[in-house]
Amino acid sequence: MKEFCIKPIIKFGESSLDFIRGLKNNKIFIVTDKVMVQLKLIDTITNILKESGIDFLIFDEIEPNPTVNIIEKGLKKMFEFEPDTIIGFGGGSPIDACKAILYFDIKLKKELEITYKKPLFLAIPTTSGTGSEVTSYSVISQNHKKIALSNPQMLPDIAILNPEYMKTLPKFIVADTGVDVLTHAIEAYVSLNKNSFSDACSIEAISIIYKYLLEHYNDVKKLEPREKIQEASCLAGIAFNNSSLGINHSIAHSIGGKFGISHGRTNGIILPYVMKKNMEFNSEIYSEIANKINLDGNNVKGKCLNLIIFIKDLRKNLKIENSLKEFGIDENEYISFIPELMKDIKQDICTEFNPKKLNDEEYIELLLNIYYGI
Repeated sequence: MKEFCIKPIIKFGESSLDFIRGLKNNKIFIVTDKVMVQLKLIDTITNILKESGIDFLIFDEIEPNPTVNIIEKGLKKMFEFEPDTIIGFGGGSPIDACKAILYFDIKLKKELEITYKKPLFLAIPTTSGTGSEVTSYSVISQNHKKIALSNPQMLPDIAILNPEYMKTLPKFIVADTGVDVLTHAIEAYVSLNKNSFSDACSIEAISIIYKYLLEHYNDVKKLEPREKIQEASCLAGIAFNNSSLGINHSIAHSIGGKFGISHGRTNGIILPYVMKKNMEFNSEIYSEIANKINLDGNNVKGKCLNLIIFIKDLRKNLKIENSLKEFGIDENEYISFIPELMKDIKQDICTEFNPKKLNDEEYIELLLNIYYGI
């Protein structure tokens, strides 16, 4: 039996934060990072909570690629505070960390046989890329490796999409998160676990990225592109939460953890090379994507080629590197890392539903192509 999950409830638009005013909860635990506090973006939430007389505690120690140690710190704070609501606020890292903290809090209390009611979980993203606000996935780091977790208990109850948070995003973040959305949507569409419902979300997300990402990148203050890219991120998240992803993400998890490259940028560098390899197994499915966004091509091969050209051109316009070598990763260090990288890919939960099963020789070829830009 197959399943398509459409949780959480999504509140979106410029007035979406008004939902918080209606909360009747008593204690709220907020997971975020210090940048959100220093820029006073968190004030948009805490001012509402103060007006409503709601007690809250902010845990702001989340860093990019949150580690197991940070999750443990947050877990201790949450365990002591005993909230009835938790809010993950910020980019993908705070929301992913909030999920992990909640998951281990539930697990710990179950092991201790403590009577427990799961807190209401709100996710409020301030960037558009990860789709973490609508997925049951969380990525945390340990020993320079990224570990992807998946559990239904980590799926937020409410996602709040407010475009105001994106008005001042730096261009490189718009670029990184934008190609992350595109990668999510493409991998969800070609996944062996895809279905008609996830396909609809994937294609709409790809179409929005095709139409609006560069406009959003060039002018973050324009409202319509901001809203559209935020919606695309959410749609792509819904898609891959139901269909899973592929080796693009498996590779990105390992490379990003080892070399400290942002997740979105790593995905963007890798994407054309993974697509080319997967097209050896199934080019028809990629030509379907090209058809949906009206890319020219006399046949399947031509449409696939034009889809890759579009992605490479987009990447260039977003100032994302063409290869890991261009990014500046040391050649000898990278090559020595390939055996460990292959091991990580095979163990990653995203690999299972990739459209093509690669052998070791094919993995080595792909990983070298990604490095040299071949």
